[in-house]
Amino acid sequence: MDKLLVAGALGLVGRAVIERFKQRPGLQTVGLARRAADFAPEVTWVRADLHDVGGSRAVLSAHRDTNHLVYAALNEQPQLTPGWRDPANMALNTQMLANTLQALDGAPLQHITLLQGTKAYGVHTGRPMRVPAREHDAVQDHVNFYFDQQRLVADRAQRDGFAWTAFRPQIVLGLAVGGAMNPVATLGVQVALCHALGEPLRYPGHAHLLTECTDARLIAEAVEWAWHAPQARGEVFNITNGDVVLWRSVFDRLAAQFDLPLGEPAAQRLAEVMPRHAPLWRQIAERKGLRVADLDALIGLSWQYADATCASQRPFAVPPLVSTLKLRQAGFGACIDTEDCIVEHLQAMQVQGYLP
Repeated sequence: MDKLLVAGALGLVGRAVIERFKQRPGLQTVGLARRAADFAPEVTWVRADLHDVGGSRAVLSAHRDTNHLVYAALNEQPQLTPGWRDPANMALNTQMLANTLQALDGAPLQHITLLQGTKAYGVHTGRPMRVPAREHDAVQDHVNFYFDQQRLVADRAQRDGFAWTAFRPQIVLGLAVGGAMNPVATLGVQVALCHALGEPLRYPGHAHLLTECTDARLIAEAVEWAWHAPQARGEVFNITNGDVVLWRSVFDRLAAQFDLPLGEPAAQRLAEVMPRHAPLWRQIAERKGLRVADLDALIGLSWQYADATCASQRPFAVPPLVSTLKLRQAGFGACIDTEDCIVEHLQAMQVQGYLP
């Protein structure tokens, strides 16, 4: 039997990978996270802090028969966007991967999947990136753990003979709790609070914010494709849903979908405004029997992420769009409508008791 280890299994991508493979015949799926799992009881769950090399080795010693590693673990700083440029945080993220590989040394690895993003193109540095950004447009003139992790895995792959693939999604859409970059959760809470307050839904960002998104389920599908595609070996791919969205139009769809009046746009910093509603959220959660009554525990750092991306009051000089031609030409062509994707994930959060 093959074994899949998913590091960072409670995040958006990790959770989607677990959901895709959790009942796959002939495959044992192992989820690695720092917190206790709240889903997929049929999966083997292990808890470890990848900052700790000794602890990681002890926990993973029973899983040195791993064939496939999906590395979706990530350390973020309490101040999210400054942490993206913090050399110490970059080094820590690379060390976490190194600790994982050290703990799995000698395992019969066949494939490692890495997750990157548009910060490979310097979008977080304030400079306009080339549009559409192609994989070879990555800029390595700033500290970025993407490149350090990729070199680490490539060197190990050359030594041990396994394959690897890295994916660069845009804004990732999926279901997770307490994440640092979860737009779906922030949208769901905004909708729920508007219902509770009897207020219209108002778009909080810039009128012309144009972007792309990536369904976490699409990434999970691409992970499986890469296992069997020789053309994915040692390659980096941009991956998106396949459409481009004006973020303001997402709020039009949400208002119609969830029976809310649509108000005039009102620019605001969500990280400043939304935490004030924590007492109201607790009341809603307790009345509705929701699984997470603490708003901070549900949202994590995602209000900050929403301000930095989806609800940005200062649009990028050039929309940060990427080309997915390389991935399509390599043979992976799956796609999904972004607005449909958001609604589906919000409905899943309702069904699973995270949203009213």
